Parts: sequence; structure tokens; C-alpha cells
Amino acid sequence: MSAARRLGLALGLLVAITGTVVRAQTTAQIPAELRACTCSPDKTTLQTALDLKHAGWTYAMPRPKSPQAAWGNRDGRTTWYYGYWTNLKTRSTSSLQPIRDDKGQWVGDEKGLQAWRRGGSPPPPTQIEWLCSTSGGITPH
Repeated sequence: MSAARRLGLALGLLVAITGTVVRAQTTAQIPAELRACTCSPDKTTLQTALDLKHAGWTYAMPRPKSPQAAWGNRDGRTTWYYGYWTNLKTRSTSSLQPIRDDKGQWVGDEKGLQAWRRGGSPPPPTQIEWLCSTSGGITPH
């Protein structure tokens, strides 16, 4: 049985039990240039993510350095690589989400790098970070 069919049956069962119509959440509204997500980004978030991607920015998700490190593990003895932004078109980096300058160009702080830190799991990625990344991380809220 296909995943879509199982989802349809599960939703039908939920409606039968609760009497509440539930709308299936899909990634249909997320453009192909962005990473698929089961989150529900609003139009402003989608547009910002698209603008960043079209300007060449990609987000590299934080990742654990050691096997003991895991998303949600707040053990301060674990180490993580920082998340950061890179722009392959301009060879720029940023530790913070790029912003528009006075000329309308997306610019970063030039402080993005692959470095590690101690102190437990970072917070979950934002929807924009997720949409502009290619892998890793946990699904944002």
C-alpha cells in the first residue's frame, strides 16, 4: 500500500473518530528550488527563502561532531559544528541570516565558517534555514 493511500486512510479514520475534518499538510506550496518541509511557512517566509536561494545563499545545518551529540541533547559536554550561510555566487559567508543592504543585495556578516562549539544541541533551525538548506537538521516548528 502506498504512503499516500495509508495517509488517506489514517485521515479518514481520524475524521470518523473525531468528527473533525483534517486537512492533509503537503509540501505542494513549497517551490522546487527550496527544500521540502512538512512545516507550514507563510508567504513572507517562502518569499524570503526564495530570494536568498536566487541570490546564491545556502544554509549549512549545524551537525554533531561526536556520536554522543544529538538534536535535543542539552549535555554541555557534546560538541557541534555551527550552522552557517554560504554564497557560491559571491563566495561570501555569514554566521547570521543574510539581510538586504541599501542596494537591495543580500549580504552576510562574513563570519560564517565551519567551526565547532561545546555546549549541547543548538536550537531547531528556523523555517528559512530549513528551506535554504540541502540536508541535516530537524524539521522546524
